[in-house]
Amino acid sequence: MMKYYNRENDISHVDNLYDEIRVIREQLLNRIELLEDEVEYLTQENMYYSKQIYQLESDIDSLLARIQKEHKHEGLEH
Repeated sequence: MMKYYNRENDISHVDNLYDEIRVIREQLLNRIELLEDEVEYLTQENMYYSKQIYQLESDIDSLLARIQKEHKHEGLEH
C-alpha cells in the first residue's frame, strides 16, 4: 500500500503541537510565579523567625549571666 504525503495533516499536527507547547509554557510560567511568591513569603517568614530566635538567645544569655553573677555573690556571702 502506498502512503500519500498529506501536507495539511502535517501542518495541522504541527499547529496542535505548537498549541500544546504554548499551553504547557503558560502553565509553567504560572507555576514559576507561584513558586516565586512562596519563596518570597518563606524568606520573610525565615527572617522573622531568625529575629525571634536571636532575641531568645540574647534573653537566655542575659538570664544566664545574671544567674551566674547572683550565684557568685551568694558564694562570697557564705
